[in-house]
Amino acid sequence: MKKGLIIIAVLCAATGRASAQDASAVRDSIVSHDSVTQEGIAMRVPDEEDVTVKTFSADSPYYYPPMMLRYMAGDMSLTPEHYYYLYYGFAYDNNYDAHKELPGEAAIYDIFARTEHPTRAEALAIIEAGKENMLVDPFNPGNINMMTWAYNIVGDTINEIISARRFQGVVGAITSSGTGQRENSPWHILRFSHANDIVAARGLKMVNRQIRTLDVEYIQVEKNRQRVRGYFFNFERVYWKPYDGPRKQPKSNWEINGMPVGRRSK
Repeated sequence: MKKGLIIIAVLCAATGRASAQDASAVRDSIVSHDSVTQEGIAMRVPDEEDVTVKTFSADSPYYYPPMMLRYMAGDMSLTPEHYYYLYYGFAYDNNYDAHKELPGEAAIYDIFARTEHPTRAEALAIIEAGKENMLVDPFNPGNINMMTWAYNIVGDTINEIISARRFQGVVGAITSSGTGQRENSPWHILRFSHANDIVAARGLKMVNRQIRTLDVEYIQVEKNRQRVRGYFFNFERVYWKPYDGPRKQPKSNWEINGMPVGRRSK
């Protein structure tokens, strides 16, 4: 699979343009290291007081219940600011559980265990499994990326565009939380697998991960043209709720748009 090809093409189609220049602009909006992320959203460390006030207040434009309904319905008018409060506000949602298994992940894994080129029927099964996963982890970049690809396979252009926009919005929210390049400016994540997905979305492969502090890890990547050695991630929210179960870190040999397929660290 060509890395990022489907997502870049879909986002350009959504604006009514599909030139190489447009594709480049979309790619830059996803992988920028600048202090301002896509669509002018300033970089800021998530302020928990701000997040709770904005997402718990019924008179706020970021009041969580209706905002989440809009997200799940595929509302493409959601702004990067909405995505910021959607992602970090989910940490306060009763459904948030960073360690809960994704119910459809095994089904997706089984399909790719049989073939690297799913049929239309199998792509439809991947979409249904992806929808099940969204009920547990609605902002999982890898799952959203998978659904974007599957919608492309079955020719569902509208949902392909919606899913691609979700992917860009979630990635933008995470990468607006820091530079990712320093221990004191990490990207804040809700699950360990989100860190894997962010690395993969930038066309990089993880070779090692190290716990640097009580709530920050460093993911080292393979040598690359970007000359990036790795990224820092803050995982404190992962342990906001008690967890006593085993931690798994399986590997996968399959990729979609450069992102791994199969059972991953939660």
